[in-house]
Amino acid sequence: MEKKDISLLLYNGTIYSMENEVYNWVAVKDGKIYKTGCNDEYKSLLKFTKKPIDLKGRIVLPGFYDCHVHLVQTGINILFGVDLSEASTITEVLELIKKKADTLKEGELVQGVRYNISNIKENRYPTRKELDKIAPNNPVWLNSIEYHTSVINSMALLELNLPYDIEGMPRDERNLPLGILSGKAGAFVKNRISQKINDKMREKAVEKALYTASCNGVTTIHAMEGGYSFSNRDAEFILKNKNKFKQDILLFFQTIDITKAYTHDLKRLGGDIFIDGSFASKTAAISKPYKREKDNFGKLYYNQHELNSFAEEAVKNDIQIAFHAIGDRAIEQALNAIEFAQKKKNRNSFRNRIEHFELASDAQIKKAKKLNIILSMQPIFETVFGQKNGLYEKRLIKSYSDNSNRFKKIIDEGIIIIGGSDSDVCEINPILGIYSAVNHPKDKSSISVLEAVNMFTVNAAYASFEENEKGSIKNGKIADMVVIDRNIFQIDKKDIKNAKVEMTIKDGNIIYDNF
Repeated sequence: MEKKDISLLLYNGTIYSMENEVYNWVAVKDGKIYKTGCNDEYKSLLKFTKKPIDLKGRIVLPGFYDCHVHLVQTGINILFGVDLSEASTITEVLELIKKKADTLKEGELVQGVRYNISNIKENRYPTRKELDKIAPNNPVWLNSIEYHTSVINSMALLELNLPYDIEGMPRDERNLPLGILSGKAGAFVKNRISQKINDKMREKAVEKALYTASCNGVTTIHAMEGGYSFSNRDAEFILKNKNKFKQDILLFFQTIDITKAYTHDLKRLGGDIFIDGSFASKTAAISKPYKREKDNFGKLYYNQHELNSFAEEAVKNDIQIAFHAIGDRAIEQALNAIEFAQKKKNRNSFRNRIEHFELASDAQIKKAKKLNIILSMQPIFETVFGQKNGLYEKRLIKSYSDNSNRFKKIIDEGIIIIGGSDSDVCEINPILGIYSAVNHPKDKSSISVLEAVNMFTVNAAYASFEENEKGSIKNGKIADMVVIDRNIFQIDKKDIKNAKVEMTIKDGNIIYDNF
């Protein structure tokens, strides 16, 4: 064998190939896996190796995918956002907003992010008047954790110039806006603010987000960009600059405008094509009403004909599609649209996706299997929303909250699940995602560590049409790997969340090193 110019050699560790093989060393050459083994043969390679690394017992996995990231938004929020996720009272929230406003010039935007209403003692959002008091000279835009509800103050209301009769902007008894926005009003504001971001800001934002990803072992990202709630410039920026990034970025342009695929030569569309909303804003479309709101079944943002037409056109042109569907009514629409399109083409192997799939019935799970749909799910939601007295319990009746994110049922049915974070809703952190899937609050839905790791590696590569290049550690595949400080397959499952990424390797290059 040709031994010259081995760029990297990892040895004296436990290397999980994710192809039913476990090695103790792996050699990298020309950005690819050159050779693996479980003997002392690596010693003969040391003299040809530029960078040998003694793992000292650590484990190595294939580089992680995060299959659902709003990349530009994540970076913008890291740069400019006030993180409200740890606040537990309205007073704490207002103090954090005021502290940020005091550091800004008059007229500069204060952006609050990750407001988790289920953690707030008062169980409500701040009012427009409360925000006016603590930041009278700055526009304030506060976002709920899942970005389907926002609150603005009076200055922001004046600057953003929302249409008077826009849906999703409730008013008080004097017909003045309360400042709380959802639906079209929320999307309008988000889009208007996104338009003010320039490419220099986007560049810094994406760098920040990708650094966070590298710290957490992520080597490939599915970026959900553009569309009505965001700015199409975000998607165009990713397309223009994708070869400059250290990690691989696969763009999902969030639109049902099929011409975008033709214009940009895209093989996929969607991500957050919002069929429905979210549980926090009570807009996820469900068959049984929200708790204590007998007339609220959420919202469907498209009719079936619109979704069928889009899906048919996409499938006809071999374009992979991804629908956002959280509630069971939205899931039904997504399934029906994909079924309609695939029957028209008489093919069943498009690797089409449904994002989230949080509240699916047995029949819907079986139908997803029949249609060979890939389910892009976010296990971390169970840690953030699924705990006792969490968002699911507070919003949903028991028969629903007991059956959220049914990982085991879905996998037992033979369906491929891929893992993501929905960042900036939740942090880019596959290890926390793995922990969440293994420690699902409902034991009947928890899965094994191996099944959870598959979601972020081999399954994700398959969903990306990259199974021959990535997703496992195998000779000839791209050398994307992550070094972790403890063996997550052997430790107590509750301890998985404490595991740390110590090194991230992309194309054979070390892009994060805390070894």
